[in-house]
Amino acid sequence: MNSKLMSRRDGLKVMLAAGVGGSTVKGAARNIHWALGAVTWVVQEAPRSPRWENILKDIRAAGFDGYEPFTTPTLPVNDENMSLLERIAPSFGLRASGIYWADQFHVAAAHGRILKDCPRFLNYIKRLGANRLIIGPPGPRVEDEKTAISNMAKVVSAIGKIALDEYQIKTGIHPHVDGLIENPRQIDQLMEETDPRYFGFAPDTSQIWMGGGDPIRMMEKYKSRIVYLHYKDCRGFYRSAKDYLDFETELGRGVIDFVAGHKILKSVQYQGWITIDIGRAKVSPLEMGKVCKAYIDNVLSPVYA
Repeated sequence: MNSKLMSRRDGLKVMLAAGVGGSTVKGAARNIHWALGAVTWVVQEAPRSPRWENILKDIRAAGFDGYEPFTTPTLPVNDENMSLLERIAPSFGLRASGIYWADQFHVAAAHGRILKDCPRFLNYIKRLGANRLIIGPPGPRVEDEKTAISNMAKVVSAIGKIALDEYQIKTGIHPHVDGLIENPRQIDQLMEETDPRYFGFAPDTSQIWMGGGDPIRMMEKYKSRIVYLHYKDCRGFYRSAKDYLDFETELGRGVIDFVAGHKILKSVQYQGWITIDIGRAKVSPLEMGKVCKAYIDNVLSPVYA
């Protein structure tokens, strides 16, 4: 057996046993930083509101570097929660990877409100020491898909320019199953109608797969515009499924070729965050995190750390 692989495994076991967070690769030498998304705890606790203190404790124990807030009613991105994170996250040795913002970007009449709200999200990101804004698409039920995507392209382009010029924050689209930006056709239109200087690609491997695309092909196609990623695996998926969360799974337990994806990131010398964003943990969020972290250390870090 490869001695380097054994040392990684042994080191990971020691870290997990000691409850020590962070990667097995020294921070100064790393291109990739790893986070866990708050969605796993939000789904687990629903309809109650999870506590950020418990989330951060689990993320630290699983060995990750950071966390990702997202717009959700039970754990909202608001002054209270962001101030709390600004105060307590450093005590866990954790940083924010970015903030996920979902809104009615495709509705032209909502653009004024959205642009007024934009600085709030950007200021939160800066306060948390991050530099990525992840855009989540609205629902797919529109009268004219092309027009809706064009409307969305206009406002996210404006957001991206404000974010980069005024806050040094990069912005990208996160395609989502059962969303307006779901499949390759929709992704392509949005990417074609946005300025690559100001708007990038923030793919989610499982969401693209469930949306009818090949996440590795999409990563290759837009590799020069990747600004952020969600990694999660996916088992066989069928379009009539009532709940797509049942098909999401830990890294290495589904159909996604993460090694190929990691090689693409290496080819463009990607530097930044990858967030594990699994909605429904099979056992617990902490155990899900440990399984994914072992795969990262044993399989992905040797490819590109």
